[in-house]
Amino acid sequence: MRATGSGGRAGAAMAVLALLAACSPSPPPKAAAPAPPPSEVVVIPNLPAYVCPNGRLVELEEDKETGKVRLADGSTELLAFRAADSKRTRFVNGELTISFTPDQLVIEGGRTRRLVCPRRPAAPVAGVLWGRLEKRDRMALASGTTARVVIADVSRADAPAEELASTTIVTDGNQVPLHFLIRYDPSRVREGMTYALMARIEAPGGELLYITDTHNALFTDGQAQPPLDLMLVPARP
Repeated sequence: MRATGSGGRAGAAMAVLALLAACSPSPPPKAAAPAPPPSEVVVIPNLPAYVCPNGRLVELEEDKETGKVRLADGSTELLAFRAADSKRTRFVNGELTISFTPDQLVIEGGRTRRLVCPRRPAAPVAGVLWGRLEKRDRMALASGTTARVVIADVSRADAPAEELASTTIVTDGNQVPLHFLIRYDPSRVREGMTYALMARIEAPGGELLYITDTHNALFTDGQAQPPLDLMLVPARP
């Protein structure tokens, strides 16, 4: 009988403890973990990329706290440091000087000839056309190879195409894809006319190597022209 009474008291005590636990307030929720700090290197939103006259597309990142910029063209990278006499726009790497504005990037000094690279718009805009030149074979392009890209009026089949605007790329050992950017006068684009984009690649001595062999229509819907990739074929199969 005593054992039974002892067990009954123990059971009652456990029931009371369980009831108290059920009535006690729940612990407060844990505070959310703080968000990780943003990266020190951020892409400048209004300076996304620049198209250089050698056909390279240069993307730029800036570390505002340490005063460094990183330039990358897909195959090489260059880190430059803010010049002592410049707060934002001029950076140096050895004998090279890099400066940029919202409209262009300039690289000069050392063994590099002065490159003025216009900014590539983030979206299609009237008066600017850009894209890439590609080819399927693996033959390397010699340094000094040139590529010419032309916006032409091809409305008249019985007359030569009329050039509206063009750009010339001179390579420095870089290979395809070659990036291009052409500025043209939108007022010269007339409704009802037919326009096309044509391109050719020539060896340093002037020999024709590659050419577009398809009709690459432009301005077909009256809107700003989206970027175009042109596939060039050997001029002499």
